[in-house]
Amino acid sequence: MNIKFRILSLVLVAFLAFLPAISASASDGTIPGQFVFGQSFTLESGQTMNGDLLVFGGSATIENGATVNGNVVVFGGSLTIRGVVQHDAVIFGGTASLGPTAHIYGSLSTLGSTLDRSEGALVDGQISNGELPFGNGQNGSLPLVVPPVKPVTPNLHINFNPLISGVANAIGQAVFLGLLAMLLMLFLAPRADRVAHAIIAQPLTAGGLGLLTLIVFPIALVLSVVTIILIPLAPIIAVAFAAALTFGWIAIGYEIGQRFTKSIHQEWHPAFSAGLGTFTLTLVAAGLTNIPGLNCIGWLVPFLLSLAAIGAVLMTRFGGQTVAPTASTTLVPPAPPSGQNPA
Repeated sequence: MNIKFRILSLVLVAFLAFLPAISASASDGTIPGQFVFGQSFTLESGQTMNGDLLVFGGSATIENGATVNGNVVVFGGSLTIRGVVQHDAVIFGGTASLGPTAHIYGSLSTLGSTLDRSEGALVDGQISNGELPFGNGQNGSLPLVVPPVKPVTPNLHINFNPLISGVANAIGQAVFLGLLAMLLMLFLAPRADRVAHAIIAQPLTAGGLGLLTLIVFPIALVLSVVTIILIPLAPIIAVAFAAALTFGWIAIGYEIGQRFTKSIHQEWHPAFSAGLGTFTLTLVAAGLTNIPGLNCIGWLVPFLLSLAAIGAVLMTRFGGQTVAPTASTTLVPPAPPSGQNPA
C-alpha cells in the first residue's frame, strides 16, 4: 500500500466516524480490515487481519501470534503491539506500547503520543515523532519529505445555520441534505433513530452538551493549529465536528419524517422518511432565518436544534448506544387516617 493511500485513509477516518465497524470473521481465523469507533479492539493470538486496522477514539491490541497484513492507525487512543504488523503503524494523540515480541515491518509514527518500547521489539522502518508515515521504498512505503509548517491562527467562523442565504442556495442545500439523509438511512437508520430519541428523552442534557462542545471546539482547534506537533489533528477535529452536526441534523429530520408518515397512516422506507423530513426541516430553518421580521430571532430555533443535535450525537456515540429517558416523579397522596374514608 503506497503512502498516498495511507494518507487518504487517515482523512477518511474523520468522514466515516459514524459508520459501524466490520466484524466478519472467517473460520480459519482470518478477518478483513476493521474500522472501530469509540471501542476497544483486540486481534487475538492466531488471528490474521487482511487489511488495515483504523481505530478512532478507542484502543487497539495486537496479541503475540497475531498478524496484521496492512497498516494500523489509532487516533485518540492507545495502541499495544505484541504481534506482527506487516506495514506501518501510526498513532495520533495517545500512547503506544511495543512488547518484546512486537515486529513492525514498516515505519512507526507517533504524533502527539508517547512511546513505550520494550527491549526486543523490532521496527524495520523508521521511528518518527510528529511526521507522517514514510519509509525507504520497502514494504509499500514511498519516500516522503514533509516541509516545515509555520503555526498560524485560523480565522474561525462557525455558522450553525445549515443554510446559505438566498432562496436558490437554500433550496439547493435542502435538496443536498435530503439526498444525503436518504443515502445514510440505507445503512444508519437505527443509529439515527437513537440520536433522535436521545433529543426527545433528554433535550436539556443534549443541548447543554452541545453548548459545551461549541465552547471547547474552537479552543481545541486553535491549540492544535498553533502547536506544530498537533497540526495534523486540526482538520480531523473540524471534520469530526461537522460530521456530528450534520448527522444530528439529519437524525432530527428523520424523526420528523417518521412522524409525518405515521400521521398519514403510511409505511415508508426510512430513507424516504429521512429525505422528506430533512428537506422540510432545512427549508423551515431557512424561512426562520431569512424572512424579514423573523430573522432577528428566527435563527434561535435552528441554533438550539443544532446544539441538541451535536449533544445527542455525542451522548449516543454517533447512535451506537441508547439513551434512557429521564425518570419522572409521580406524587402519591398520603394515606387517609385509620378509620376514615378518602374524600
